[in-house]
Amino acid sequence: MSIALLEMRRAKLRFGLLSGAVALLVFLVLFLSTLSGALIESFIGAIKNLNADVLVYSSSARDNIQGSRLDPSVVAKVAAVPGVAAAGGIATTTTSAQLPSGKGDLALFGFDPTKPGAPDGVKEGRLPNAANETAVDVAGATIGSTITLLPTNIPLEVVGILSGAQFSAAPTAYVDLPSYQAALKAANPNAPFIPLNAVAVETTPGSDPAAVASQVANTVPGTAGYTISDAVAKIPGVSSVSQTFGILVGMTFVISIVVIGFFFLILTVQKMRVFTLLRATGASTGRLARSVVVQITAVVVVASAVAILLVWGALKGASTGIPVSLDPTLVIGTVLAVWVFSLAAGLLSIRRIRSIDPATAAGAR
Repeated sequence: MSIALLEMRRAKLRFGLLSGAVALLVFLVLFLSTLSGALIESFIGAIKNLNADVLVYSSSARDNIQGSRLDPSVVAKVAAVPGVAAAGGIATTTTSAQLPSGKGDLALFGFDPTKPGAPDGVKEGRLPNAANETAVDVAGATIGSTITLLPTNIPLEVVGILSGAQFSAAPTAYVDLPSYQAALKAANPNAPFIPLNAVAVETTPGSDPAAVASQVANTVPGTAGYTISDAVAKIPGVSSVSQTFGILVGMTFVISIVVIGFFFLILTVQKMRVFTLLRATGASTGRLARSVVVQITAVVVVASAVAILLVWGALKGASTGIPVSLDPTLVIGTVLAVWVFSLAAGLLSIRRIRSIDPATAAGAR
């Protein structure tokens, strides 16, 4: 260990530059992974985090909740299907609203607070249960603040703050169904009725959600049933965006750890003459290997710490309009992968040292 630390103190510039290069590569992986994950979550959060096992759309919706139109009477028909414990209507539309950051688009959801279909992820306050109350996933919103629907100028009092409930990369507001229907009636006074977009289903204990979804579609005419995971996967554009970002992040990750591994491989190979001389003085292969492990570990730890601070600062200062946070599991997994691959690359050259005969090395010296 003393050999490793002594060399690092004597070659501060070299190890500093190496740590900087590793930090930038780790930063790139973490930043892209975090940003892509947050972007995808902002498209699917409202569906993914619903308190339901199955969603029912109209059969003409083309797998899209926004294209679905259901008569409110469908809720009772779905609730009567075997395997359904409870069912609740959900309605949604995109409207303009006065938000804390200014005028912008808002995904408005109406739901029955006593039935399935409520959003999960209440991080502060509570869900709405009275007229013109709302729970929101809106940047800058606070308990007691007001979101004003436009052009009707209907004020909604914020009683709950949600996390992971955005939809199609837009902020969301959840109100009870009567408030939703009143808001749409005010905007469209001639509308004969306000349709539902989906029915949220809670299945009975032990029931298979996929089987219940199929049973609903077969029993209730004009409907199509989906498990929550299927409904998320069928949100328009999500699959292609996920695949694109997955390839981008995956390639970045592979290239980064390969490059980092080569950094340490080259660094170790460059020290072969030093290792040979140390073998000549009686240093064991194990001792030299431990020095490589200490140096690699020190560089990876310092570089990763710098990278995490850079990512945190970049996310803090970025105005993405979507909730972005650094996932500890992603950080730990990335750092461990970099460390393991770096160790493997650095220790490859140690195999050559084992073949060096100390007596021969001493004679060569």
